[in-house]
Amino acid sequence: MLDKIVYFLHVVRTGSFSLAAKQYGISASAGSRWIIELEESMGISLLKRSTRKVVPTQAGLRLYERFNRVNSEIDDIFTEIQNLGNDDRGIIRIASTPLFARDFLGQIVGEYLQEHPHVTFRVIETAHEADHLDEIDFAIRASAVYQGFQEKDSLLVKRSLLKYPLMACCSPGYIDKYGQPELPDDLRRHNCLYASTLVGGSKWVFERDGEMTTVNISQTVEVEDSQFIKTVSVNGGGIAYLPVRLIESELKNGTLIPVLKEYTNSDFEYSLYYRPRRQMPIRCLNFKDYLIRRVREMALLLKSMELNLEATI
Repeated sequence: MLDKIVYFLHVVRTGSFSLAAKQYGISASAGSRWIIELEESMGISLLKRSTRKVVPTQAGLRLYERFNRVNSEIDDIFTEIQNLGNDDRGIIRIASTPLFARDFLGQIVGEYLQEHPHVTFRVIETAHEADHLDEIDFAIRASAVYQGFQEKDSLLVKRSLLKYPLMACCSPGYIDKYGQPELPDDLRRHNCLYASTLVGGSKWVFERDGEMTTVNISQTVEVEDSQFIKTVSVNGGGIAYLPVRLIESELKNGTLIPVLKEYTNSDFEYSLYYRPRRQMPIRCLNFKDYLIRRVREMALLLKSMELNLEATI
């Protein structure tokens, strides 16, 4: 009965029998049979099935709300017992934005495995928010932040990892053909390259003399890949709004040039998210502390590189 209820929790979280079965490690047909047996034993329908999504009935929602808390407490009990052995082993599951995975996480995981060979990593690269942190230990997301920025309410713990400026930029050839924007509002008439998960959507924010200007940019290219956007911009396709670190070499060699230099741009921030837990597994706790420390060390190095770049632009 307990296994069936825990599988039911997975179904409600994912809205899918097949996804829940994959996460739980059983076949979809076995999962469907478990739900039928659970409903028969309880004498009430728990899920509404449609061609698009599975959603809980009123009774199913009540079961989910009550048992989800109980299940979390059971997880905490198991974790507490496991932590008594102070054993740094097991799987660490991370959902990371691809840019951070490429530039930071790979190096950090490689270093960590040298000292902790019994830890296993399962990394999912995604530019979108992880829907259910019950299935992963940590999520690393990127967003644009600015003065007065208000993040949406969340029950997750957030730790800022790294922050550096965003920059509006384009190729010299683009300026020759379309002219240079003098004011943020001019961007409405330009080709703008858009990545919702990297810079907060189609709204670009600029500050000058304490006054904030938000521009709904003209969307010419929408793609969740910052490297793709940089390539399009280098080849004259439009104005990009990208992290300075990503375009350092292009700014130095002149294939990209800053625009709206009189304005202060938003900052690009990497943040670490995880569930508040009374008992975090030792393997996760140790890696979390190591990750935060190493990113801070890297940030100091990036800061010195940034100052050198500003002196050359």
